[in-house]
Amino acid sequence: MSLTAACLLVILVLAKANDPSALSNLNQIHCPTCIIPITKEFDLASVNKTWKNVSHSTNYYHKLHSFNSSKMSGSMPHPLGSVRRNVAVTVTPRSTPDPYIHEAHGRYYLTFTAGNRVEIWVSDNPVDFKHPGVKKTVIWQPQGGSEWSDAVWAPELHAINGRWYVYVAAAQPGQGNSSHRMIVLGGPPTEQDPTAGHWQLLGPIRNMPTQQWSIDGTVFWINNALYYVYSGWPLDGRPQSEKTQQLFIARMHDAVTAASPPVLISNPDNAWERSGDAGINEGPQWLADPQGSFVGIVYSCAGSWTKDYKLGILQYNGGDPIEPHSWQKWHRPLLQSSDHANCHGPGHCSFVPYGQQLIVIYHATDNPTDGWENRKARAQLLEFRDGLPDMGGHVGTMCESLHGDQPVPSGPGGPGPSGAPGDGHHGLKAKIEEKVKEPLKKFLNELK
Repeated sequence: MSLTAACLLVILVLAKANDPSALSNLNQIHCPTCIIPITKEFDLASVNKTWKNVSHSTNYYHKLHSFNSSKMSGSMPHPLGSVRRNVAVTVTPRSTPDPYIHEAHGRYYLTFTAGNRVEIWVSDNPVDFKHPGVKKTVIWQPQGGSEWSDAVWAPELHAINGRWYVYVAAAQPGQGNSSHRMIVLGGPPTEQDPTAGHWQLLGPIRNMPTQQWSIDGTVFWINNALYYVYSGWPLDGRPQSEKTQQLFIARMHDAVTAASPPVLISNPDNAWERSGDAGINEGPQWLADPQGSFVGIVYSCAGSWTKDYKLGILQYNGGDPIEPHSWQKWHRPLLQSSDHANCHGPGHCSFVPYGQQLIVIYHATDNPTDGWENRKARAQLLEFRDGLPDMGGHVGTMCESLHGDQPVPSGPGGPGPSGAPGDGHHGLKAKIEEKVKEPLKKFLNELK
């Protein structure tokens, strides 16, 4: 049996921690191909501590959310021709649409669409917001009927120039979806826990078109300048504009003030970006390879109420970011559902550095016909292959979750005709113990 990337992660963690005795925990790992091989029995605290030192030394998180074009390398061929094995993990116990995770102070802060408020969940593990220790705090809940109190969507937590901010879409009560605009909340200084300080409504982003419907705003840095990207209806106001969502970019003067008019950088031109007569580009998220080989935007497209919701890529090729020709759309999705997936309609993602790995957090439904229900957060690994992002093209095989409420794949040791009733968990553990534990011990001995 060849060692998976997950197995190698365990090896390196144990070797760096100089704790070979931790090998005794390996027979507790549920999935031998999981992106992060952990269970509630596995000592994740030591993994967090060890890899956080590596992460901070390389400043991975800062590199992920900012970019200097002087470090760009040449373009590379599209990597998705060869689909590699991958798995997905369910992160939240219930529906948490539009998940966004920000790492700070050694913890992971999750925001999501809660409907009438902005709520933050806090965990010490980016792929487990199920355990009882998760702290849940409502930081902003407008009074019913007040300004921007309706349909509060897709909040994102950002640290900008020493202060916490939340960018979130909200509508005016009684005015319906067409009144959605991006607004900003201002919080405490970034040295404080964002769930503990005072938050205030700062209002809509200044100097933006007041009549344009806008949602899903995010911010990032390019060449030490702050940029704002969002999903909006066409600015030309043409008929049926509510059937088209485009991506726009603006340069920012500060966290709440635009310094340039918005510029269109993506239109839903491909058939796979459409659901019926609706063409949708939304949920933009900045992605940068720390090595500088790729920078760009991962966005969501097609109908979020369908199993065809998916992730696409808009690559930044250098030059002025507010020039449309600086961006190039990939001609196929980064991630979409497959006929064999256990979750459907992957979309509205965010990226979480975890040591030297990069995890994608997205929502997906339990069933292909769930629509907007059961959009739980899921986690899957992203790698840069030949310098370009790769997730295998399709949703990975569902791995058993930390608390065992997701089945492992069918076959020996798992549910299905060839597995004994009730033996899925213990059968898989036996396979790990037999095929993984001894090679890991041998490899660690060679490292000494």
